[in-house]
Amino acid sequence: MVVRAVLGAGAVAAALGAVGAGISRRQPALAAVAAIVAFVWGVVAGLFLLRALPSLPPTTGLDRFLVILLPVALAIEAEAAANWISGFWLTAERGCVALLAVPVLLHGSVWLEGETPAVVILAAALFFWASWEGITGDVRSSGDRVVALVTVGALVVAGLSIAMAGWLKGGLVALPLAGALAGAMLAEWGGGPTWRRSGSGEVGGTPAGLPGLTAAGLVALFGLVVVGRCFGRLGSAAALLILLAPLLAVLPLGIGRLLPDSAGQRLLGSARYRILLALVPLVIVVIVAKADFDTRLGRLVGEVSPPGPAAAEVSPGADPFKLSRTRGSASRRARS
Repeated sequence: MVVRAVLGAGAVAAALGAVGAGISRRQPALAAVAAIVAFVWGVVAGLFLLRALPSLPPTTGLDRFLVILLPVALAIEAEAAANWISGFWLTAERGCVALLAVPVLLHGSVWLEGETPAVVILAAALFFWASWEGITGDVRSSGDRVVALVTVGALVVAGLSIAMAGWLKGGLVALPLAGALAGAMLAEWGGGPTWRRSGSGEVGGTPAGLPGLTAAGLVALFGLVVVGRCFGRLGSAAALLILLAPLLAVLPLGIGRLLPDSAGQRLLGSARYRILLALVPLVIVVIVAKADFDTRLGRLVGEVSPPGPAAAEVSPGADPFKLSRTRGSASRRARS
């Protein structure tokens, strides 16, 4: 079922994304909106196959993530892709969503009743807004594809970590998200570059839907990690390392721009180097989660005592109550 959900999400997103890119190849705004729509339908298809569609109205943090936070963020990115908003208003809308994200996800829980300091919520909102705004803006200007790939891997690692920590449903939901994101990106790259007009004619460009898909992955990753941390036994260190992975994929680019040495710029701008750097925290999270899972499973198995010799004497078809009465009468005869 899990494999079918992941493949279904990726296939639906790839198919719709390819159709949208083919229809609007020479219209970057429509192609970017089509990529976001493909991602949405891929997620819906994956959750349907996984039988994990959220309830309406949403009652849990996971439901609020899927029904409120993610759709609102995707609507903002669709507006940006269609060039309806930009500049200050785009930044302000992203900031409002980032500020309200944690309170919406934790609504009605003990985490908002004095359990979590306000400074922690503000710090999480600032981190969310800065990574969303900064990474998406960098991808829009440079056309970098590494961050989106790393975000897919981070979603998979987050899902596995949450599932191994004990919350199976929350962990499995991450897999359709990753599958839909990968499928939509595959359709974007396979459809070829978009085209934009310049003074000398038409010139090639990067896939128009890449910034929106990158933003969708970042929002999905943040929401899933927050829900997994507060409701799914995901550790604070693991949550932080997962969220840092996309930043590690884009940070060397900024450092490389400050270096005068061209060799250093080429090294820090290498896709292979940045992917390996971002994989370090993800591998650490997987190793620690697997070790903790094995330890807890070993304790669970150790608590179940093996059957004794008396239990081994019971045949599969025997009546245990009749057997006990027979043994009791035999013992009384022996004592007499």
